[in-house]
Amino acid sequence: MRSVSSLLDIFKICVYFQVAIFITLIRGYVISSSSFRLTLFVSLLILTFLSPAHHAEKDKSLIEFFFTILTSASSFVISERPLIVILILTDPSVISTIQPRLQRFIANRHSSSSPSNNIDLSLLPLDLVQLIVDGMTTFKNYIAANGVSRDWRSAFSSISRGPQLPLPVLMLSEPLLTDMRTLFSLYDHSRHRLQLSEVRGKRIWGSQHGWVVTLGPRYVTQLVHLMTGKRINLPQIQRLAPREEWFCLVRKFILLKDPTDESAFLVIAIFGPMDRLAFTRVRLGAALNRRREGEWVVVANPENLKFKDVVHLSGQIYALCDNGKLVRFEPVAPFANMVQVIADHPQDVGAHRKIYLVESLGNLYGVFRNEFLIPSERRFATTSFFVYKFNFNASAWEEVTHLEGHAFFVGDGNSFSWHFPTSIIPSRSDCIYFTDDHWVWRKFLRKAYGGHDVGLFDMATRDILPLKFGKDKPRFYSRPIFVTRNDKL
Repeated sequence: MRSVSSLLDIFKICVYFQVAIFITLIRGYVISSSSFRLTLFVSLLILTFLSPAHHAEKDKSLIEFFFTILTSASSFVISERPLIVILILTDPSVISTIQPRLQRFIANRHSSSSPSNNIDLSLLPLDLVQLIVDGMTTFKNYIAANGVSRDWRSAFSSISRGPQLPLPVLMLSEPLLTDMRTLFSLYDHSRHRLQLSEVRGKRIWGSQHGWVVTLGPRYVTQLVHLMTGKRINLPQIQRLAPREEWFCLVRKFILLKDPTDESAFLVIAIFGPMDRLAFTRVRLGAALNRRREGEWVVVANPENLKFKDVVHLSGQIYALCDNGKLVRFEPVAPFANMVQVIADHPQDVGAHRKIYLVESLGNLYGVFRNEFLIPSERRFATTSFFVYKFNFNASAWEEVTHLEGHAFFVGDGNSFSWHFPTSIIPSRSDCIYFTDDHWVWRKFLRKAYGGHDVGLFDMATRDILPLKFGKDKPRFYSRPIFVTRNDKL
């Protein structure tokens, strides 16, 4: 008898699935994901919002179990031409909270006096959107919901807090003839596409603050918030090195929280053939009114130090220069003595191709990257990393073999440390994620070269591991970079 009931349940599932296909086709639903997934969503709607919360205290039949899995692991769609709202439901308590409110919302919209019977779901209450956002645990879900409409993107930016999970991702190189950029998840190795017309045709530097710095062919420099599209113009930068091509004028942009003003950023540029340093101050949502705001300030450098990387620690700005020399400077005025040498490079360090400075858990780390050149392929390949922790008491560098459970990210843009909640998201700690940041070959101007030296260095095994992000075609101004998702401005 039990087997007969199971067969009937399976038959019911097939019938509902076929009805869902029919409804999907005749209604002309449009969605960016596959029609197969949409069909599953419509199947869920046909079963009148069957939810795990309704069956938590009793045994489930096969059909109930099927839709329980579907509801918990995925989402459902409500569409009125052409607007589509994707609600991500990943937790039974979230489902039970949102479902009755959503049904009342739809009923109220249908009973309105509007001549058209369309439901403008962009008017969904902000607190309900907040519940939906709080229920998201993956970057894929966040991208799906954030890409619904401009209204939802604006709503996300006004929410006081979003998903608390850290979400650094790898943005792949710019493709031809489209504004869509591919984001590669470091957690589940999935690929997601996001429309980013604000950064098309520009070189990009990533950060851990949700913002990127862009530089375009006309030397226009901007801060761009990835998830909202908000743009902030930066001062004209061509005067710093007027003879340089736009895509190699700045070797590295670094975005730091201003130690003197929590509402402001310091945008730091390492520029020109001599790797000089300049900065400007950007205050979000307020006029620039402090002295030296609204222009680039070139840091006085009487010793002709070549700057490699810059970080912020305990209200101070530190930089690595030359072959690992640590310096400190105050970003207040261009005094001749504003750069103070703190320590020389590590004693046993050799000649390294690339050097980075990372702040982690209140400590400074020097990251030294070894590479070799492959002339036939016009690219470099990373072979190893060495990491040194700075001892402020002894004013000396000490080599370390682990990163205290954190992962370091180095390459174009900010060098930063991140702690993965491995109890929730499977990932790697005590590793160095790296991208290709070699832009020094002037022999091949406007020709794509390099950009393929992207991977993961395991501190324990000292192995170089690939990041399996699939096909990517770097351009002369565009390569993979690390960025982070942050819905707060």
